Amino acid sequence: MATMIPGLIRPGTPPGEAKVFEALRDHPGTADWIVWHGLPIRHHETQVEGEADFVLVIPGEGMLVVEVKSHERVEVGDDGLWRLGGQEPTPRSPYDQVWDNSRSIRKWIERRAYVPPYPIWQAVWFPMRGGELVDQLEARIDVPANETLSRADLDASRLVQRIVGVLRHGRRELERRVPAYQPGRPDDEDIAEARQALQPSISWARAMDERREQRERDLREATERQERALQYFGASPRLLVTGPAGTGKTNVAVRAALLAANREERVLLTCFNRRLEADLQHRLRDRGEVTVARVHQLMLASAGLTPPDDAGDDWWNGTLPDAVLAVTRAPGFEPPFTCLVADEAQDLARDSTLEVLDSLLVGGLAGARVVLAGDFTRQDIYTPQPTRASSSPTQPPRGSSSPTQSGVSRPSPFAQRIPDAATMTLTSNVRQTPQLAELIEELLDDELYIGFDRDAEEEPDDLPLTILRYGTEAEQQEQLASALMALWEDGWNPREILILSPRRASAASRATGAVADALASHDGDANGTPWGTVHAFKGLEAPAVVLTDVDGTSPRWHDLLYIGATRATERLVVLTSLDEIAGRAPLQR
Repeated sequence: MATMIPGLIRPGTPPGEAKVFEALRDHPGTADWIVWHGLPIRHHETQVEGEADFVLVIPGEGMLVVEVKSHERVEVGDDGLWRLGGQEPTPRSPYDQVWDNSRSIRKWIERRAYVPPYPIWQAVWFPMRGGELVDQLEARIDVPANETLSRADLDASRLVQRIVGVLRHGRRELERRVPAYQPGRPDDEDIAEARQALQPSISWARAMDERREQRERDLREATERQERALQYFGASPRLLVTGPAGTGKTNVAVRAALLAANREERVLLTCFNRRLEADLQHRLRDRGEVTVARVHQLMLASAGLTPPDDAGDDWWNGTLPDAVLAVTRAPGFEPPFTCLVADEAQDLARDSTLEVLDSLLVGGLAGARVVLAGDFTRQDIYTPQPTRASSSPTQPPRGSSSPTQSGVSRPSPFAQRIPDAATMTLTSNVRQTPQLAELIEELLDDELYIGFDRDAEEEPDDLPLTILRYGTEAEQQEQLASALMALWEDGWNPREILILSPRRASAASRATGAVADALASHDGDANGTPWGTVHAFKGLEAPAVVLTDVDGTSPRWHDLLYIGATRATERLVVLTSLDEIAGRAPLQR
């Protein structure tokens, strides 16, 4: 199992890159390899900055820089332009791109360290296309031989042999122009020097890798406990899974869907959020028998409708579900599903939504197999709530779950429809490091987690929560720039950082200069730091989160603070104008 840097696949990773990541990570023949995924090249030889999809350091063989193209469509026209998927045609081939990346890395190592006594070579990998593409490409004069990998090379029987073969070909090519490389290089010392040259904060990075490995082990152990709990509750056909953020509810939902599919149930796994839908689809991409669709997408497909441009709440939660019910209640309609699993189920607690789900299940919600996973006391930010008498940005007293609770039992809409549902409560945090989880509790002035062993790790030198106070928008922009600069200097990859706000008109949306340049230009952009609203990233996570615009003016702002803060797994920065938040600072103790 290779050492992967970073150790986790990021949300939004193109499917081809994810396949390559998993193949390299899981192959027993890569156990002593070092593999960077998404290595930024900020000192690029031919452009402002670049990124290497993968950089492999293989003991005794060399370093291989890999450009991955996940596209099904790969064409080169008579005009000499490359067409990859839906991208704009370009004269610059993937081979030009990876060659520039390889040269930039080699030049950087030579300037910062030494002339590498081993080959640094390059390859282009098309994990979604077969070997026929390789033959067609290598028939061109502008495509080098033996530098193309395909879908077949993901197979465990040939992966190591093919990658090493590409490197050895590169060694032979280079030795035509340079003195022979020393046998057995790179050795352990070479590898350590390469890591130091590429990422000088190597001691920090190694510590972070170890923490992530520990967190993955904790997650596996928690998964095993949850699996046993699911089996215990297996006799209960209808199950409510509750718990605060980070306790593994999504994992339980996925496992429940798989268990039901293994029993040959017709399973619907649904949610409210578009990004969570994409994450669930990725997790279950190999299980076609499980239908994964967010609830409104499911409704659109069922009714055969396209939303109007001016669609508002009345259309989405009135006109659309009514149209679906007209279909599902028509004579002869047969419900397509025998099992419902819902993640972030609190977001579905509308009568119109539940009516639709009820009509799509054989036996309805009260008679089908149903698993509903959600945080019903703190994350219900979509269900309409009674108007509050005061809009003052004060927080609830310690012990109350949120200012939007208003005495309403959040699971009650489900309880009315599924009165016999058993309840499985999760309390152990499997998302944050123990130190960060404790600091988030202090930030929110609330006790969230019960079953958390806080003595599992030593206290780090630098606490993983920072609270920055601002008074004006200009000061917030300065704080945002300072926070990002500090994270970069600590060695965080820009794509490991997520900037969240309780509103669309956020500090990130108004950023200029270096901050704006560092941000992803649009949703789903693989380059730059992603950013968006807390609402859009419910149910997901990121290693480092910067939470902006915490000023108490957004509706349900404390719930949004809770949701945004609990997206972070290892590092959290909060930008606030509220004295009560800034003054709570556990950093000042």
